[in-house]
Amino acid sequence: MNNLSEEISKWLSSLEDYSFSGIQQINSDASFRKYFRVIDDRMGSFIVMDSDPSLENNEKFLDVSDLLKQISMPIPNIYHIDDSGRYFLISDLGKKTLFDYRGESHFSSLYDQAIELLVSMQINGASLKSQLPDYDDALLYSEMELFKEWFCFHELGLSVQEIEKVDFDLLFMQLTQRASNQEKVLVHRDYHSRNIMISDKDEMGFVDFQDAVSGPITYDIVSLLRDCYIKIEPDQMHNMLRFYYDHLIKNDMTNKPLNEFIMDFDLMGIQRHLKAIGIFSRLKHRDKKNNYINDIPLTMDYLKHLSNQYESLEDILIQLKLQ
Repeated sequence: MNNLSEEISKWLSSLEDYSFSGIQQINSDASFRKYFRVIDDRMGSFIVMDSDPSLENNEKFLDVSDLLKQISMPIPNIYHIDDSGRYFLISDLGKKTLFDYRGESHFSSLYDQAIELLVSMQINGASLKSQLPDYDDALLYSEMELFKEWFCFHELGLSVQEIEKVDFDLLFMQLTQRASNQEKVLVHRDYHSRNIMISDKDEMGFVDFQDAVSGPITYDIVSLLRDCYIKIEPDQMHNMLRFYYDHLIKNDMTNKPLNEFIMDFDLMGIQRHLKAIGIFSRLKHRDKKNNYINDIPLTMDYLKHLSNQYESLEDILIQLKLQ
């Protein structure tokens, strides 16, 4: 058992009313957090989240968790926090994610369930928008800058002079303006297959919500249907998008015609995928997490597909010799 596990085990043993028997590290995420599954012989399994407050904003995690609990969202309960504010004992939402069900017969019905959960969060979260940061133009723009710095410069090895010759500004401004003109909802900001948990009882919940904002209505549905980790076939994806759109119409959450809504969805997808490619490159070059670079090809395929419809994106990919 390594020193970290020993430190966590020591803290767990100090908690009254529990009797833990073993600790097992499970997958960490793209942040600096780590996760461990622990078993109590009487009460079942729990998760310990190791979130160093010098590296992660734990206050924000607690604030957003509290907001989502107010609208009864299926997120982990927080049972205990150690005195240093680093270790959290939270509920275990399950060993499988939506990602783990890819290719199975009921995959589509699970996506319908995930869409309905998203709509529920957006409807019930309307009263919370004022308590969340705004997904404003500056934030949208800065996220796309990650593509220039970490993918173009660090991953592709282009010089600053070569990057400056590429006209990113026109595309970035178009995407920012389009996103800002959408209806505003509570945005999870990373609502995808690896963050949607499914328990042994087929109960669905979600994690990694601490960066939630008030922002464009299409952002989370893009994250789900144009997932950087799972490719959904175009016909199936459009059926799912229509299923989501019909829910919005029924609940008076948008009054845009379907074709305009799809354009919002496409352009929001370009913004998110530019950001994601930049983050995957940063994880490799700054954080030494090399496995995320394997997720760039699918994410880039989305951009190449959309470049056939949006000229300013096509121009950039051609200039970068990616098209």
